[in-house]
Amino acid sequence: MGKCAVEAVFLRPNRAEKSVMKENKTKYILFILLQSLVYGIGNPITKVAYESITPFWLLAGRFAVTSLVYAALFGGRIRRQMKNTVVSDWLPPALCCAGAYISCNLALDIAPATTIGFLISLPVLFTPPLEALVFHRKYDFSRLPVQLVLTVGLFLLCCGESGFTFGFGEALGLFDAFCVAGILVFGERALKKIDAAVLSSMQAFVTFSLSVLGAFLLDDIAVLAGVQWEAWAVVLYLALGCTVLAYLLQNYAVAHLSAGTVSMLQCTQPILTAVISYLMLGETLSGVALGGGVLILAALLFDGWRESRKK
Repeated sequence: MGKCAVEAVFLRPNRAEKSVMKENKTKYILFILLQSLVYGIGNPITKVAYESITPFWLLAGRFAVTSLVYAALFGGRIRRQMKNTVVSDWLPPALCCAGAYISCNLALDIAPATTIGFLISLPVLFTPPLEALVFHRKYDFSRLPVQLVLTVGLFLLCCGESGFTFGFGEALGLFDAFCVAGILVFGERALKKIDAAVLSSMQAFVTFSLSVLGAFLLDDIAVLAGVQWEAWAVVLYLALGCTVLAYLLQNYAVAHLSAGTVSMLQCTQPILTAVISYLMLGETLSGVALGGGVLILAALLFDGWRESRKK
C-alpha cells in the first residue's frame, strides 16, 4: 500500500467515530432548534407584556434577572477567565447582543410579531459575508441560492397576500438581523478565548447596562408602578428561557457548528413565531404564507443534505 492509502486507512474515522461525530453534531443542531421554539413563544408574549410595561424597562428587568443568575452560576469562572482576556475579546459580541435585543423589542412594540419574525431571521443573509470578512475566509457562493430561497420563503410566510410594508419597526427588525449576525460571527471568535457561559454572562451584563441607560433617558420610571403581574411573568420567562437557556444553547452550538450553519437553523424561528402568534394574538396565516413556511423547511433540508454530501 502507498503512503496515501495508509493515511486513508489510519486517518479516516471508523464507523464508531463517525457515529459519535454525527451524534454530537445532531445534539448541537437540536440546541438551536430548541432555541427557536423558546423564541417562537417569547416574541408573541412580549407584545402581551407591552400592555403595561415599556420595552426598555422590560429589557432592564429581563437582563437584571439574567445577570444575577449568571453571576450565581458562573461567578468564579467569570472572574478567572476575565483575568486572562482583554475587552476586545468579548465586547464586540456583547454590543451586538445589546443592539439585537433593544432593536427587536422596540420593533415588537410597533410592528406585527409575524413581520418581525421574518426580519430578525435575515442573519442568514448577513452572516456568511460577515464571516468571510472577519475570518478572512472565502465566501461560499454555493450557499447563495439557498439563502435567496429562504428569503423568498420568509417573505411569503410573514407577508402573504397583504404585501410588505417597510416602516420604522421594520427598519429596527432589519438592524436586529445584522446584530444577530454579529453575535454569531464575533461570538465564534470570542469562544476561542472564553467559554460559552462567560460569554453569555458578559453579553447579559452589557445588554442590562445599556437597557437601564435607555430606560432612564427615554422612559418614565413611573411606568413601573402600573406594571401588571402578567408582564412580570413574561419578564421571568424571557430572562430564564429566552436569555439564560437560549443563549447558552446558542453559544455552545456556535462552539461546534459554524456561524453560517447556526444562522440557517435559526430560520425555523419565524415559522414557530407565526404559529404561536396566530394562537395567541390572532395573526392569521394565508395560503401563501403557509407555502412560504414549506419553502423554508425545504431549503433547510436541502442545505443540510448538501453540506453532508460535501463533507
